[in-house]
Amino acid sequence: MPEGPEIRRAADKIGKALVGKVIEDGEWPFPSLAQADSLILGHEVLSVTSRAKAMLIRFSSGYTMYSHNQLYGRWTVHLKTTDPRSRRSLRAAFITDKHAVRLWSATDIVLLPTPEENGHPFLARLGPDVLDEAITSDDLLTHLKSKGIHRKKGATLMLDQRSFAGLGNYLRSEILHAAGVHPDDRPCDLDDETLERWANCIKSVTVQAYEHSGVTVDLDVAKASKERGEPRRMWRHAVFCRNDRPCLTCGDLVLRLRYGGRRLDYCPTCQPARRGS
Repeated sequence: MPEGPEIRRAADKIGKALVGKVIEDGEWPFPSLAQADSLILGHEVLSVTSRAKAMLIRFSSGYTMYSHNQLYGRWTVHLKTTDPRSRRSLRAAFITDKHAVRLWSATDIVLLPTPEENGHPFLARLGPDVLDEAITSDDLLTHLKSKGIHRKKGATLMLDQRSFAGLGNYLRSEILHAAGVHPDDRPCDLDDETLERWANCIKSVTVQAYEHSGVTVDLDVAKASKERGEPRRMWRHAVFCRNDRPCLTCGDLVLRLRYGGRRLDYCPTCQPARRGS
């Protein structure tokens, strides 16, 4: 599933094609978009943004199209004359004077009045959006210490959208490793210095993933790993998908754990357990 950085980059790309443009034509075969002809067609796109893993496209009609890619959704941007040649199921197509922006295969899509966005069931439950420029590391530190958060395991917190919105599986492994936090440790188990480092890494690792197409390590480190012939799923990360290989930090073996059936890769040397100590 695409994580917050991937959805934010998609929003940037879509925004360049749509913002300030009038939707001249389109297709909206998805059942929840039955009102699109009156609420989208002929209206200007005011903004395209993301919140956590959701995309929000706002129109001059006063309505917003909310969508969540989930596992299979995908956005494409082409010149309007380009044949997309996709085997995916088309959910929505927005045609301007120059571009065609299409959403494929997603199943969570709805039109809602823009002032009511925050009442959408998914958005209403979100914790702080890590990529929101208004959210600082200090805000995230305060949230880590808050009631209802501070007694949850790191492995749980880093995937709970109600705790930190926009994080997903690869960011979970990478943030915990960068912070030196064991997956089973809870904020209440850790000293202030470690908590501050954890909060800083939640912000910095996620922002780097957004700015550098999912790369979560130093760019020179990524380049060196790539030149060694490592596949992309490995060279762009410090520990995620690097299980059974030497840790890039200390040289000890990276191990894989599973929580709820989902993989988490970590270095037991760089991330010693502190719980109960």
